[in-house]
Amino acid sequence: MQGFNSELFLTTTEVGDLLDVHPSTVKRWSDSGELRTKKTDGGHRRIYLRDVMSFAKERGVPTYLTPFAPYESHVWLAVRDAVRHDDFDRIVSLSMGWLVRGYPRRITALLRELGSRPDLSLARLCDRAIRPLMAQVGTAWREGRLRIGEEHMASQAAMEALICLSQGSGPEAMLTPSRNGDGSHRVAVVGAMEGDHHHLGAMCARVLLEQAGWTVFYLGADTPAEEFAAIQRAQGASLICVSFSPPGSAAHMRRCLDVLREFYRSHLPYDLVFGGVSSETFEPGRVSTPFRSFEIIPSMESFLEWGRNRTEDQGGDLWRKLG
Repeated sequence: MQGFNSELFLTTTEVGDLLDVHPSTVKRWSDSGELRTKKTDGGHRRIYLRDVMSFAKERGVPTYLTPFAPYESHVWLAVRDAVRHDDFDRIVSLSMGWLVRGYPRRITALLRELGSRPDLSLARLCDRAIRPLMAQVGTAWREGRLRIGEEHMASQAAMEALICLSQGSGPEAMLTPSRNGDGSHRVAVVGAMEGDHHHLGAMCARVLLEQAGWTVFYLGADTPAEEFAAIQRAQGASLICVSFSPPGSAAHMRRCLDVLREFYRSHLPYDLVFGGVSSETFEPGRVSTPFRSFEIIPSMESFLEWGRNRTEDQGGDLWRKLG
Protein backbone atom coordinates (compact mmCIF):
# COMPACT_ATOMS: atom_id res chain seq x y z
CA MET A 1 0.00 0.00 0.00
CA GLN A 2 1.50 3.32 -1.10
CA GLY A 3 1.37 6.43 1.06
CA PHE A 4 0.05 9.89 0.23
CA ASN A 5 -1.17 10.62 -3.32
CA SER A 6 0.45 14.01 -3.86
CA GLU A 7 -1.46 14.67 -7.10
CA LEU A 8 -4.98 14.45 -5.66
CA PHE A 9 -7.06 17.58 -6.37
CA LEU A 10 -10.11 18.80 -4.46
CA THR A 11 -12.75 21.37 -5.39
CA THR A 12 -13.47 24.36 -3.16
CA THR A 13 -16.66 22.65 -2.00
CA GLU A 14 -14.74 19.52 -1.06
CA VAL A 15 -12.14 21.59 0.78
CA GLY A 16 -14.92 23.41 2.61
CA ASP A 17 -16.47 20.12 3.69
CA LEU A 18 -13.10 18.85 4.89
CA LEU A 19 -12.29 22.01 6.87
CA ASP A 20 -15.91 22.58 7.96
CA VAL A 21 -16.15 26.03 6.38
CA HIS A 22 -18.24 27.55 3.59
CA PRO A 23 -16.79 27.29 0.06
CA SER A 24 -16.73 31.09 -0.11
CA THR A 25 -14.24 31.06 2.76
CA VAL A 26 -12.04 28.69 0.78
CA LYS A 27 -12.23 31.04 -2.21
CA ARG A 28 -11.26 33.97 -0.02
CA TRP A 29 -8.22 32.07 1.26
CA SER A 30 -7.38 31.27 -2.34
CA ASP A 31 -7.72 34.88 -3.52
CA SER A 32 -5.54 36.13 -0.66
CA GLY A 33 -2.83 33.57 -1.44
CA GLU A 34 -3.19 31.83 1.93
CA LEU A 35 -4.18 28.59 0.26
CA ARG A 36 -2.45 27.60 -2.96
CA THR A 37 -4.88 27.01 -5.79
CA LYS A 38 -4.69 26.04 -9.44
CA LYS A 39 -7.32 26.78 -12.04
CA THR A 40 -8.52 24.55 -14.83
CA ASP A 41 -8.84 25.77 -18.41
CA GLY A 42 -12.46 26.47 -17.60
CA GLY A 43 -11.53 28.69 -14.65
CA HIS A 44 -12.49 26.27 -11.88
CA ARG A 45 -10.34 26.18 -8.77
CA ARG A 46 -8.56 22.97 -7.84
CA ILE A 47 -6.53 22.51 -4.68
CA TYR A 48 -4.04 19.76 -3.91
CA LEU A 49 -5.04 17.70 -0.89
CA ARG A 50 -1.45 17.92 0.37
CA ASP A 51 -1.77 21.73 0.42
CA VAL A 52 -5.08 21.53 2.25
CA MET A 53 -3.56 19.29 4.92
CA SER A 54 -0.54 21.61 5.31
CA PHE A 55 -2.87 24.60 5.58
CA ALA A 56 -4.99 22.83 8.21
CA LYS A 57 -1.91 21.90 10.23
CA GLU A 58 -0.58 25.49 10.15
CA ARG A 59 -3.94 26.87 11.25
CA GLY A 60 -4.52 24.20 13.89
CA VAL A 61 -7.70 23.09 12.11
CA PRO A 62 -8.55 19.45 12.88
CA THR A 63 -9.82 17.24 10.06
CA TYR A 64 -11.02 13.67 10.06
CA LEU A 65 -8.05 12.82 7.82
CA THR A 66 -5.36 14.02 10.24
CA PRO A 67 -5.06 10.78 12.28
CA PHE A 68 -4.59 8.68 9.13
CA ALA A 69 -1.22 10.07 8.00
CA PRO A 70 0.37 9.09 5.64
CA TYR A 71 -2.80 7.61 4.12
CA GLU A 72 -4.94 10.76 4.05
CA SER A 73 -5.53 10.55 0.31
CA HIS A 74 -6.51 6.87 0.52
CA VAL A 75 -9.03 7.63 3.25
CA TRP A 76 -10.45 10.66 1.44
CA LEU A 77 -11.04 8.61 -1.71
CA ALA A 78 -12.52 5.71 0.27
CA VAL A 79 -14.94 7.96 2.16
CA ARG A 80 -15.88 9.77 -1.06
CA ASP A 81 -16.65 6.50 -2.84
CA ALA A 82 -18.76 5.24 0.06
CA VAL A 83 -20.77 8.43 0.58
CA ARG A 84 -21.22 9.57 -3.02
CA HIS A 85 -21.18 6.35 -4.99
CA ASP A 86 -22.27 3.71 -2.47
CA ASP A 87 -19.00 1.92 -3.22
CA PHE A 88 -17.23 0.39 -0.24
CA ASP A 89 -14.50 -1.51 -2.06
CA ARG A 90 -11.81 1.00 -1.08
CA ILE A 91 -12.92 0.83 2.56
CA VAL A 92 -12.52 -2.94 2.63
CA SER A 93 -9.25 -2.92 0.69
CA LEU A 94 -7.74 -0.20 2.86
CA SER A 95 -8.79 -1.99 6.05
CA MET A 96 -7.29 -5.28 4.86
CA GLY A 97 -4.02 -3.51 4.07
CA TRP A 98 -3.88 -1.95 7.52
CA LEU A 99 -4.64 -5.29 9.15
CA VAL A 100 -1.75 -7.00 7.36
CA ARG A 101 0.59 -4.15 8.31
CA GLY A 102 -0.46 -4.23 11.96
CA TYR A 103 -2.60 -1.08 12.15
CA PRO A 104 -5.98 -2.31 13.44
CA ARG A 105 -6.64 0.96 15.27
CA ARG A 106 -6.83 2.71 11.92
CA ILE A 107 -9.61 0.32 10.94
CA THR A 108 -11.50 1.29 14.08
CA ALA A 109 -10.99 5.00 13.39
CA LEU A 110 -12.15 4.68 9.76
CA LEU A 111 -15.29 2.69 10.61
CA ARG A 112 -16.08 5.09 13.44
CA GLU A 113 -15.71 8.08 11.11
CA LEU A 114 -18.00 6.50 8.53
CA GLY A 115 -20.55 5.45 11.14
CA SER A 116 -20.76 8.96 12.57
CA ARG A 117 -21.45 10.66 9.24
CA PRO A 118 -25.05 11.89 8.81
CA ASP A 119 -24.86 11.22 5.06
CA LEU A 120 -24.23 7.49 5.49
CA SER A 121 -26.58 4.93 7.02
CA LEU A 122 -25.10 2.83 9.81
CA ALA A 123 -27.05 -0.15 8.49
CA ARG A 124 -25.41 0.40 5.10
CA LEU A 125 -21.98 0.53 6.74
CA CYS A 126 -22.61 -2.75 8.54
CA ASP A 127 -23.80 -4.51 5.39
CA ARG A 128 -21.44 -3.03 2.83
CA ALA A 129 -18.22 -2.52 4.82
CA ILE A 130 -18.02 -4.49 8.05
CA ARG A 131 -19.63 -7.66 6.72
CA PRO A 132 -17.52 -7.86 3.50
CA LEU A 133 -14.39 -7.00 5.47
CA MET A 134 -14.93 -9.86 7.90
CA ALA A 135 -15.78 -12.19 5.01
CA GLN A 136 -12.43 -11.37 3.38
CA VAL A 137 -10.65 -11.79 6.71
CA GLY A 138 -12.27 -15.21 7.17
CA THR A 139 -11.29 -16.30 3.68
CA ALA A 140 -7.70 -15.11 4.17
CA TRP A 141 -7.49 -17.01 7.46
CA ARG A 142 -8.83 -20.23 5.94
CA GLU A 143 -6.33 -19.93 3.09
CA GLY A 144 -3.46 -19.40 5.52
CA ARG A 145 -2.80 -15.79 4.53
CA LEU A 146 -3.78 -14.45 7.96
CA ARG A 147 -3.10 -15.76 11.45
CA ILE A 148 -5.93 -16.37 13.91
CA GLY A 149 -4.62 -13.47 15.97
CA GLU A 150 -5.02 -11.15 13.00
CA GLU A 151 -8.56 -12.40 12.47
CA HIS A 152 -9.27 -11.58 16.11
CA MET A 153 -7.72 -8.12 15.71
CA ALA A 154 -10.02 -7.38 12.76
CA SER A 155 -13.08 -8.45 14.74
CA GLN A 156 -12.00 -6.37 17.72
CA ALA A 157 -11.31 -3.32 15.54
CA ALA A 158 -14.84 -3.44 14.13
CA MET A 159 -16.31 -4.12 17.57
CA GLU A 160 -14.56 -1.12 19.11
CA ALA A 161 -15.89 1.13 16.35
CA LEU A 162 -19.43 -0.08 17.02
CA ILE A 163 -19.03 0.46 20.75
CA CYS A 164 -17.96 4.04 20.08
CA LEU A 165 -21.03 4.53 17.88
CA SER A 166 -23.41 3.11 20.47
CA GLN A 167 -25.56 5.82 22.03
CA GLY A 168 -25.81 3.66 25.12
CA SER A 169 -22.06 3.53 25.76
CA GLY A 170 -21.78 6.59 28.00
CA PRO A 171 -22.28 6.42 31.78
CA GLU A 172 -25.35 8.67 31.76
CA ALA A 173 -27.02 6.75 28.93
CA MET A 174 -26.33 3.45 30.69
CA LEU A 175 -28.16 4.69 33.77
CA THR A 176 -31.08 6.32 31.96
CA PRO A 177 -33.40 4.22 29.73
CA SER A 178 -34.32 5.70 26.35
CA ARG A 179 -37.88 7.00 26.50
CA ASN A 180 -40.52 7.98 24.01
CA GLY A 181 -42.36 11.29 24.14
CA ASP A 182 -45.16 9.80 26.24
CA GLY A 183 -42.70 8.52 28.86
CA SER A 184 -42.77 4.91 27.68
CA HIS A 185 -39.68 3.08 26.52
CA ARG A 186 -38.95 0.08 24.33
CA VAL A 187 -36.72 -2.72 25.55
CA ALA A 188 -34.84 -5.30 23.49
CA VAL A 189 -32.62 -8.27 24.32
CA VAL A 190 -29.84 -8.84 21.80
CA GLY A 191 -27.03 -11.37 21.51
CA ALA A 192 -25.46 -14.22 19.54
CA MET A 193 -26.70 -17.79 19.80
CA GLU A 194 -25.09 -20.41 21.97
CA GLY A 195 -21.84 -21.63 20.44
CA ASP A 196 -21.47 -18.55 18.25
CA HIS A 197 -18.39 -16.56 19.25
CA HIS A 198 -18.77 -14.04 16.42
CA HIS A 199 -21.21 -11.40 17.59
CA LEU A 200 -20.51 -8.44 15.31
CA GLY A 201 -23.93 -8.88 13.73
CA ALA A 202 -25.58 -8.74 17.14
CA MET A 203 -23.57 -5.63 18.00
CA CYS A 204 -24.71 -3.93 14.79
CA ALA A 205 -28.32 -4.66 15.75
CA ARG A 206 -27.70 -3.27 19.23
CA VAL A 207 -26.34 0.03 17.91
CA LEU A 208 -29.17 0.40 15.40
CA LEU A 209 -31.75 -0.18 18.11
CA GLU A 210 -30.11 2.25 20.52
CA GLN A 211 -29.92 4.91 17.84
CA ALA A 212 -33.62 4.32 17.26
CA GLY A 213 -34.37 5.00 20.93
CA TRP A 214 -34.49 1.50 22.41
CA THR A 215 -33.02 0.33 25.68
CA VAL A 216 -30.94 -2.74 24.84
CA PHE A 217 -29.80 -5.51 27.17
CA TYR A 218 -26.84 -6.87 25.29
CA LEU A 219 -25.84 -10.46 26.05
CA GLY A 220 -22.86 -10.74 23.70
CA ALA A 221 -21.54 -13.97 22.21
CA ASP A 222 -22.37 -17.61 22.97
CA THR A 223 -25.64 -17.01 24.79
CA PRO A 224 -27.92 -19.96 25.67
CA ALA A 225 -31.50 -19.57 24.48
CA GLU A 226 -32.67 -19.93 28.07
CA GLU A 227 -30.85 -16.71 28.95
CA PHE A 228 -32.61 -14.74 26.22
CA ALA A 229 -35.91 -15.95 27.66
CA ALA A 230 -34.94 -15.17 31.25
CA ILE A 231 -33.76 -11.63 30.52
CA GLN A 232 -36.83 -10.94 28.38
CA ARG A 233 -39.11 -11.90 31.25
CA ALA A 234 -37.08 -10.01 33.85
CA GLN A 235 -36.95 -6.78 31.81
CA GLY A 236 -40.30 -6.98 30.04
CA ALA A 237 -38.61 -6.75 26.65
CA SER A 238 -40.79 -6.45 23.56
CA LEU A 239 -38.09 -7.67 21.18
CA ILE A 240 -35.49 -10.46 21.14
CA CYS A 241 -32.78 -10.46 18.47
CA VAL A 242 -30.58 -13.54 18.09
CA SER A 243 -27.70 -13.45 15.61
CA PHE A 244 -26.38 -16.53 13.85
CA SER A 245 -23.17 -16.80 11.84
CA PRO A 246 -21.60 -19.73 9.98
CA PRO A 247 -21.42 -22.56 10.78
CA GLY A 248 -24.77 -21.93 12.45
CA SER A 249 -27.35 -24.21 10.88
CA ALA A 250 -31.07 -24.71 10.69
CA ALA A 251 -30.73 -27.26 13.49
CA HIS A 252 -29.19 -24.64 15.82
CA MET A 253 -31.91 -22.19 14.92
CA ARG A 254 -34.62 -24.76 15.48
CA ARG A 255 -33.30 -25.64 18.93
CA CYS A 256 -33.16 -21.95 19.89
CA LEU A 257 -36.68 -21.47 18.62
CA ASP A 258 -37.94 -24.51 20.55
CA VAL A 259 -36.45 -23.24 23.81
CA LEU A 260 -37.85 -19.73 23.37
CA ARG A 261 -41.24 -21.18 22.49
CA GLU A 262 -41.18 -23.28 25.67
CA PHE A 263 -40.38 -20.28 27.89
CA TYR A 264 -42.74 -17.86 26.14
CA ARG A 265 -45.38 -16.21 28.32
CA SER A 266 -48.40 -14.69 26.58
CA HIS A 267 -48.76 -11.90 29.15
CA LEU A 268 -45.25 -10.71 28.19
CA PRO A 269 -45.43 -10.73 24.37
CA TYR A 270 -42.48 -9.94 22.15
CA ASP A 271 -41.25 -10.04 18.56
CA LEU A 272 -38.49 -12.53 17.74
CA VAL A 273 -35.87 -11.86 15.09
CA PHE A 274 -33.18 -14.25 13.89
CA GLY A 275 -30.45 -12.33 12.10
CA GLY A 276 -27.45 -13.08 9.93
CA VAL A 277 -28.99 -15.92 7.93
CA SER A 278 -31.39 -16.07 5.02
CA SER A 279 -34.94 -17.39 5.15
CA GLU A 280 -33.82 -20.11 2.73
CA THR A 281 -31.95 -21.74 5.60
CA PHE A 282 -35.02 -21.85 7.78
CA GLU A 283 -38.50 -20.90 6.63
CA PRO A 284 -40.36 -18.92 9.33
CA GLY A 285 -43.64 -19.09 7.41
CA ARG A 286 -43.82 -22.83 7.97
CA VAL A 287 -43.22 -22.59 11.71
CA SER A 288 -46.05 -22.19 14.18
CA THR A 289 -44.96 -19.91 17.02
CA PRO A 290 -46.65 -18.09 19.89
CA PHE A 291 -44.56 -14.94 19.41
CA ARG A 292 -46.12 -11.64 18.43
CA SER A 293 -44.13 -12.02 15.22
CA PHE A 294 -41.20 -14.14 14.04
CA GLU A 295 -38.81 -12.94 11.34
CA ILE A 296 -35.57 -14.14 9.78
CA ILE A 297 -33.58 -11.15 8.55
CA PRO A 298 -30.30 -11.52 6.63
CA SER A 299 -28.99 -7.94 6.76
CA MET A 300 -28.97 -4.77 8.84
CA GLU A 301 -30.75 -2.79 6.13
CA SER A 302 -33.57 -5.31 6.00
CA PHE A 303 -33.67 -5.26 9.82
CA LEU A 304 -34.01 -1.49 9.75
CA GLU A 305 -36.73 -1.70 7.12
CA TRP A 306 -38.59 -4.29 9.18
CA GLY A 307 -38.42 -2.01 12.20
CA ARG A 308 -39.70 0.98 10.27
CA ASN A 309 -42.67 -1.05 9.12
CA ARG A 310 -43.75 -1.92 12.65
CA THR A 311 -47.03 -0.40 13.73
CA GLU A 312 -47.13 2.64 15.98
CA ASP A 313 -48.00 0.71 19.12
CA GLN A 314 -45.03 -1.63 18.58
CA GLY A 315 -42.40 1.08 18.52
CA GLY A 316 -42.50 2.17 14.89
CA ASP A 317 -42.33 5.81 16.03
CA LEU A 318 -38.96 5.13 17.61
CA TRP A 319 -37.61 3.41 14.53
CA ARG A 320 -38.51 6.39 12.39
CA LYS A 321 -36.08 8.51 14.38
CA LEU A 322 -33.45 7.07 12.05
CA GLY A 323 -35.07 8.81 9.06
